[in-house]
Amino acid sequence: MENRTVKKKAAPIPGTAAVPVIDPGLPERAQKLLQEAQRHPFRYTGAERSPLRAAGPQLVRGGVLTVGAALMWWITGRGQTQAGEVGGASDAFAHGVLELSETLHSGIERMWPLVATGVALMVGVTAMAAADRNSTLRALAEARKRYVQPSELAEGARTLLARAQQARKTVFASSVHRCDLIDRQRNEVALPRQEWEIAEALLEYSRLMKAEPDDPRSSKVVAVLQVRRQSLKTSLGGVERRVLALEAYAEEVSGADGRYQELQQIRQITEGSPDVLELLARTARDDLAVAEIEGMNAEAVAVAAAFTAALESAKEAAVIALPAPLKAA
Repeated sequence: MENRTVKKKAAPIPGTAAVPVIDPGLPERAQKLLQEAQRHPFRYTGAERSPLRAAGPQLVRGGVLTVGAALMWWITGRGQTQAGEVGGASDAFAHGVLELSETLHSGIERMWPLVATGVALMVGVTAMAAADRNSTLRALAEARKRYVQPSELAEGARTLLARAQQARKTVFASSVHRCDLIDRQRNEVALPRQEWEIAEALLEYSRLMKAEPDDPRSSKVVAVLQVRRQSLKTSLGGVERRVLALEAYAEEVSGADGRYQELQQIRQITEGSPDVLELLARTARDDLAVAEIEGMNAEAVAVAAAFTAALESAKEAAVIALPAPLKAA
């Protein structure tokens, strides 16, 4: 295969902005958690809490309820004893108090297991909810290590990421991709991986850029900074070459897509050529009409050939833009 040079970069579409990037190797559950946290950030704020501390208020309320029930049980028990000791003219009153005390006392005894179970259930549910939230927060913190926000990037790095994402969108939106004419499966695996690797490199570049001192104190510091910045510039240039390769691939895909649309239209126009030829032959019997129809068919053949060439060109660009990942030795 002939060596190909990366074409001059295409200008990014005005208004196109970078969007967050998730490592495609992250488990699907973690990716969904990141997306959910992005949509509802306030649900996932705050620090972890001890399950026991979280259940503390429920435990206190349950304890107060339990003590109150125990006190009522004791009071009603005492009421039964005192009512039994009262005699004479107050027998009717004592009998009423005794019945009320017995009713309350037995009711509390029957309710006691339910109260204890309810308190234990509330405490357990609250503690489990806190433990589950802690687990979610830890999983989210781990997933965020494989997640790049455009706001974390330096301005030039954000522009490069936006260009890479626009190239990916161009490929995925093309008819030749959707119709699997340029290895759809490879695109769907390689393009997200390329986007993530670019975002990861740009994040590291931005972190190192932000770590530089704002006011160097001496010429020696300035000299060291210049060497450091040159190294960072070289690193950024390597990322830009990858972006240029993606843009060149997207441009080739767009070209092939245009030829494909032309081919589809030519086929649609020439689909009824035999009927047109028959009609012209019946009415005019003119050799010129036959030549005209044959010219239409020849045009279709030419467009098909151009489409085939454009597809081959796009596939060659894919080799440059989407290299196969290195296999471990």
